[in-house]
Amino acid sequence: MTTNTDRFYVQLGASQARRRVKGHGLGVKRVETAGKNRAVIIHTATGRHLQQLESLFHDVIEVTSEKDD
Repeated sequence: MTTNTDRFYVQLGASQARRRVKGHGLGVKRVETAGKNRAVIIHTATGRHLQQLESLFHDVIEVTSEKDD
């Protein structure tokens, strides 16, 4: 079974990003640090869930998405 994951970067620390996504789920697999005040959100969200996930981070999102095969 292959799971295609996407990722996007936000201008928040990883702990702050985890707090925003807590309780929502939305296909989030991991939130990792990507430097000072920057985090990467690794997810499998598609469709409506992806829109909801991006709306949680609309004010701090850097890149909409990157494919990870």
